[in-house]
Amino acid sequence: MKESDEFLILQKYFKDLGSRYNDSSGILIGPGDDAGLFSAKKTDLIFSTDVSNSNVHFPKSLEPELIAYRACCVAASDIPACGGTLKWLSITLVTPTTNLNWIKQFAKGIKLFTKNYKVPVIGGDLIKGRECSVSVGVCGEVDKKNFLSRGGAQADDLIFISGTLGEARLGLKVLSSKKKNLSNEEKKYLKRFLKPKVHTSLAKNLQNIATSCIDISDGLLSDLGHICNQSNKGAEINIESIPHTGSFEEALTWGDDYELCFTVPQRREKKINDLAKSLKIKITNIGKITKSKGIKIYNEEKRVYLKQKGYNHFKNE
Repeated sequence: MKESDEFLILQKYFKDLGSRYNDSSGILIGPGDDAGLFSAKKTDLIFSTDVSNSNVHFPKSLEPELIAYRACCVAASDIPACGGTLKWLSITLVTPTTNLNWIKQFAKGIKLFTKNYKVPVIGGDLIKGRECSVSVGVCGEVDKKNFLSRGGAQADDLIFISGTLGEARLGLKVLSSKKKNLSNEEKKYLKRFLKPKVHTSLAKNLQNIATSCIDISDGLLSDLGHICNQSNKGAEINIESIPHTGSFEEALTWGDDYELCFTVPQRREKKINDLAKSLKIKITNIGKITKSKGIKIYNEEKRVYLKQKGYNHFKNE
């Protein structure tokens, strides 16, 4: 097979990725045609897309399998953040190399993701370009009455986050150090950056409990700020209650953790505590929504001011 024949490459490495899940996802025609065909049946669909670029979202030297897997996780995280169930992916790869082994390893990363999350690939594209870039479209389903938007938070709602913040940031530091002999803790942090968890189970259970939700991709302060802005509210958070590794400032502003941040009426707090036990995941109350706008951070009743609020592609240069 010629390295320059993109159609044969697509046919060999990308055509059947996750095809075993076509029936459960409603896919009638997958990769290989001008467009994919799927049956929505009687449901509401949600769609999102995310782009991962070399030297912006991942190091240029990262293995292709990990580039693919991480790009899928990053994009797929938006579906549970809306309370939805992931149904299929569409993947476009822009790559400077035509090396077949590199492309084969990239496809291997996609295949692993489809296996772990039981979703198929409906289509995509392969293009040669100057820098590596991966665009992943994700489709999910959710009943419109259960859709979790950013704009539903109410005054006095409690603010919760899943997991521990800052671990992905430490994982990137481990990756950048190019250290070979890693401790178990360093391996854990590295995995948190390379293979962030997509909270599919938590999202399903937040329906009819949470009033708003967002995945923490650009830092807690930035993403909680989106909830506050769209809900026309503010927030107060207790910095000491936030589970984190590394410095507080990096944990609050760096991002890449892809944990969920969501708001819940106080009367439903027990449901969240019970949910954390049943799913065996860490869920922590870090503050509350306020009528007055802006996010106020407190440490032992003293207000804390941070210089950076979160990642912004057009300001963090």
